[in-house]
Amino acid sequence: MSKLNIKGQEVGRLLLTGLLFLIAAPFALLTQQPESSLTTSPGVMVVAVGRDDSVLAGGIGTGKIKPDAEVDVVPLAWLSSSGEWRGISCDENHPQNCHTFEREYLRKPHTYGVISADGRGATVNVEHMALDHECFGYGGQGTYSGAPIAYAAVAASSHDIFTDGDSAKRLTNHDAEPVRKAFAVAVGDKLDSTVELRIYSLRLEGHDLLAVQRAYQDYGSAPHGQVQLNFIFAIGQMSGGRFHLLSWQNRIDNDENEQILGVIHLKNGRDFLVNTVSHPEGQYFRVYGIQNGKVTLVYPGGGGSC
Repeated sequence: MSKLNIKGQEVGRLLLTGLLFLIAAPFALLTQQPESSLTTSPGVMVVAVGRDDSVLAGGIGTGKIKPDAEVDVVPLAWLSSSGEWRGISCDENHPQNCHTFEREYLRKPHTYGVISADGRGATVNVEHMALDHECFGYGGQGTYSGAPIAYAAVAASSHDIFTDGDSAKRLTNHDAEPVRKAFAVAVGDKLDSTVELRIYSLRLEGHDLLAVQRAYQDYGSAPHGQVQLNFIFAIGQMSGGRFHLLSWQNRIDNDENEQILGVIHLKNGRDFLVNTVSHPEGQYFRVYGIQNGKVTLVYPGGGGSC
């Protein structure tokens, strides 16, 4: 075979290879494009569940407890195995994403397992959820079985990254009284009174903490429930008879009604306190954790607002 024929065959192979590359390249590029965060799962979906109809709603609700086995369900955020929180990109700043989220996630049936200590063992089933077309928000109704949910809890689409751990425990009045007095001293004149200040003990990543909470649901049904008391949520520690404030997001704010949903624990050692916050125009979530050895607000978001 002549050198000319060999060179001709080589040129032909090169041309054919180049043609195949040009044909395949667009498809290869398409398969390499990152998918939207609304259609993929950057971790597990964490949801809030509540039996009190005022826990996951804006404003001041009725406080009516749902019948046994029924709960409200609201997607909260995505959580990775390393403990990174990622918000759902469907809100007043990203309204164009909401219909995609509704079509590809909310309208589908989902099963969640309770991961907070209160309610652990319960399974929550939701046939479908929907957008709130009057306000920016989303959620739905579900049923639960397997374990009781007394008031509210935190659940997730998978148990794989979570482990068992302690809940936030409410102190008795006797044990809470010195904490209330020390908190009053630390806050000073900003505090209206120590009435209905609930004290919870919790542990996040080896840090023993105290949460001071006064939400409307804590005192609304009491005889003095019609008296306007300031909403309070603060985190601190007692040392030497003094209360040391570590986090106080809303200060003294009559508009932000913040309360504990639950404490969750990851297998990698990260712990988080998950709260719900309602205000006259909506509701959202605050998640507290430990960063650089300090109590930190690691995720505020979710919920909805008008």
